Amino acid sequence: MKTIFRAPLLALQFLMLALAACVDTYARRVWCFYEGPPGDLKALAEATEKAIKALQDNMKKTQDLATEALETSRKEGTIHGEQNAKLKELGEFDSKASDIFNELKTRVLEVEQKMAHKPAGGGDSEFKSMGQIVAASEQFKAAQASKGRQRMDKVDVGSFHTKATITGQLNQGTTTTSSIVMPDFRPGVVMPGLQRMTVRDLLTQNRTLSNLIVYAKELLYTSNAGPQYQVSPALTEGALKNESALTFQLANAPVVTIGHWIPASEQILEDAPMLQGYVDGRLRYGLMLEEEKELLNGNGTAGKLNGLVNQATAFTGAGTNHTAIDHILLAYLQISLSFYEPTGVVLHPTDWTNMLLLKDTLGRYLFSDPQGTTQPRLWGKDVVATPSQTQGQFLAGAFRMAAEIFDRVDATVEISKEHADFFIRNLVAILAEERLALVVYRAAAIVKGAV
Repeated sequence: MKTIFRAPLLALQFLMLALAACVDTYARRVWCFYEGPPGDLKALAEATEKAIKALQDNMKKTQDLATEALETSRKEGTIHGEQNAKLKELGEFDSKASDIFNELKTRVLEVEQKMAHKPAGGGDSEFKSMGQIVAASEQFKAAQASKGRQRMDKVDVGSFHTKATITGQLNQGTTTTSSIVMPDFRPGVVMPGLQRMTVRDLLTQNRTLSNLIVYAKELLYTSNAGPQYQVSPALTEGALKNESALTFQLANAPVVTIGHWIPASEQILEDAPMLQGYVDGRLRYGLMLEEEKELLNGNGTAGKLNGLVNQATAFTGAGTNHTAIDHILLAYLQISLSFYEPTGVVLHPTDWTNMLLLKDTLGRYLFSDPQGTTQPRLWGKDVVATPSQTQGQFLAGAFRMAAEIFDRVDATVEISKEHADFFIRNLVAILAEERLALVVYRAAAIVKGAV
């Protein structure tokens, strides 16, 4: 008899515990994202509370009835008809309680589905599709009102699901990115464009162990060479021959030093070994670039090279109707008349390009071929185009006959702490330097002028 009464009681207790756990778990799971329960969840909570109260009341009645039936059975050995009817009702209630639990479970599922479509802000507005958002936007209304005359502006429809969209987008122009996406760091450093060095290759190159190049230079030559004869008395054999004159002077070209340096910390050179090689290369490039400028345009003042342009002979063949190409040919003639064979001309890239663009009346290029692969040449001589040359100027010459480079110390890179307070600051000086001299033997072999 105890087993008969105990089964409904245990079923009711289990039902109440399961229902309470289900509601409590769901509420905690949902409310952790919202400040308070929304309307649907509040109604569910009220319905659950009423159901549990009804179950508690019926459970108390069941316990009282079961106790009374047990007492009667113990004393009289039977159960009254009224008690038997109530016990039957108790069995029916067990079935109803199961139905109540299933109904509440269905309502919990409905609320959960609705909450999945609500915005993260916890509002009660319904989920809108992208089409609904665009149709309700001011941009769409303005474009519609213009009857096709106005292009519709962009509409921000937000995320497809929630406003709190997870992205890994890099902020353009900054170095910050999402912490969940690891950047792909590429090795090395991107180097800018480098100027091609050309002037050194035009000249003869040699070496020296001194700091001064001294050479004898012909200053004046007067030639009186002629036949051996004498007018009065007329003589051929035994007559005095003519005397010529030749004078010299000593000229010199000092060895100059070109250099520069960059400070760096010991730590960065230790932690990024490739940086040292990169800095070394950039310092050496700086030396070559400055050397190119000095060889071409050095003004010869203290500590500087006396460059080719500064010592060149001025162009004398300019005419009013002459083109740039004419001037270069006449400069070659001037050099040839000084008994040197010209080898080429130095131009700014812009001037050389303007010459290549020259066309005849039919639009045909005068002397250039867009599909050609030959070296730049003009009047059969090499053309050296370099940004180190002044735009609008040319320098023509028999360069190897005209000048010579003497290298004293090749380009070197050194690292030292021996500068100011670098030792106690863990800093180093990275120094690059070279020493060289430029000797212009024959100024008449190089001619400068305007294109």
